[in-house]
Amino acid sequence: MPIANCIITSGCKEGTSNLIELWARESAQPSEHMTVNLIKSDQQLGNPYSVMASLSLPSIWSEKNTSLLQVGLARALAIHFNLELGRVQVITNIVDSGLVVESGREVKWLP
Repeated sequence: MPIANCIITSGCKEGTSNLIELWARESAQPSEHMTVNLIKSDQQLGNPYSVMASLSLPSIWSEKNTSLLQVGLARALAIHFNLELGRVQVITNIVDSGLVVESGREVKWLP
């Protein structure tokens, strides 16, 4: 359940690569459950980033795999949008077991 919600500034031109496969490759993780939502921004104030991503991960992921996924996402976004890494920000949110609902049921995972 790695889910990335990415806010993209209007000046970003989307690449032709498969972003999910790129993320999987850059993070050395399987793409099976990855989801990316791309949201165009009309306005951004303050510190400028071309792409700002909020990554939601289940708490069951190890610290190592969490690091691989967030760094891999940043790299994949930079490659996909042809940006310098400094133009991409990823903030990771850890989701505890039972705080996800799919098909009307709470999802619980075991440690």
